Amino acid sequence: MFRPLSLLVFVIAVACAALFMLLPMSKIAHNGNAGIEATSAQAPLATTEARQTEAPASSDVAQVNSIVDDSNEQALPAEDTVAVNGRISNSAGDALSGFEIEVENHGFDGEEIVLNRISSDQRGEFTIDLVPQRQYKLSIKPTRDYAGYSIDAFTAEAAGHLQNIVLEQIELIDIDGMIVDTDRAPLADFELQLRHMSVEFPDTVIRSDSSGYFALRDFPAGELRIATNTPDYFRIKGLQLRSDEYRNLTLIIDRGRYQLSGRVSDANGTPLAQAQVTVKSAFATAEYHSFSRRATTTDANGSFSFAELGGHRVTLGVYASGFKTHIEHHEFQSFSDSLMVVLKK
Repeated sequence: MFRPLSLLVFVIAVACAALFMLLPMSKIAHNGNAGIEATSAQAPLATTEARQTEAPASSDVAQVNSIVDDSNEQALPAEDTVAVNGRISNSAGDALSGFEIEVENHGFDGEEIVLNRISSDQRGEFTIDLVPQRQYKLSIKPTRDYAGYSIDAFTAEAAGHLQNIVLEQIELIDIDGMIVDTDRAPLADFELQLRHMSVEFPDTVIRSDSSGYFALRDFPAGELRIATNTPDYFRIKGLQLRSDEYRNLTLIIDRGRYQLSGRVSDANGTPLAQAQVTVKSAFATAEYHSFSRRATTTDANGSFSFAELGGHRVTLGVYASGFKTHIEHHEFQSFSDSLMVVLKK
């Protein structure tokens, strides 16, 4: 049998052992609850980060809007325009209606940009919208009865002359003729460009047929300039066409059976290759002046040659780098002349 004191000691020992075992379990339970609370507290943060990834923050949106606003502020503002009025009439003051008016200005690359294309009304009046202090070009197309009109440079501030545009009345004529060389032999399929020297009118091209004949229709009377657009250049100036007469016109071009050849060298006799050689000639008739210009280069032997010359006195020019220019006049002694040209330093 246990004594009462021994029993008491035994009970106390058992109680202490039980208490000792319960304390670690309570601490573990407490830490577990804390971990759960921490996990619950962090979950909303993860959700917030996910939302920030899906859509930009308000500060980012403000920054984007600021960039857009800055872009809008840097865009060029619409330019203000002013209305400019004009009027078209003839020399008698009569209003001219239905005339096409074209207004252009120059782009950044120099290209002409058509801004307005309008027509004059029954009173000959028109209105165009222009930006102040900008240069414009105005042109009016010709008709069968009136020459064209143009202003190469004007501004809205200096457009008063547009209120009194007077078009010159013209008379169109018809011309038949022939294109021939200096021997009066017909030149077939020869093309010439006609330009009127006193009125605004489109250039016209004529071409002779297989027999050298040409026909010109509906061209204004007055002074003409006739020329080619070929490397061998021919020009006729001073020709006057009157409206009260029919013309059967002969145009003489400086072409013929003559030839001119030669050789270019330096003072030591060394041939000069790639020297520029030109031949010019001019003559006059009772009605006009005719001019021609031809050009070539010397070959590796310093030689040059011109064919189909008209036989009139020519001016020969020779140009080579590092040498003085050589100019001389030559009268043909035969149908085929030859020259020796020595260039000096």
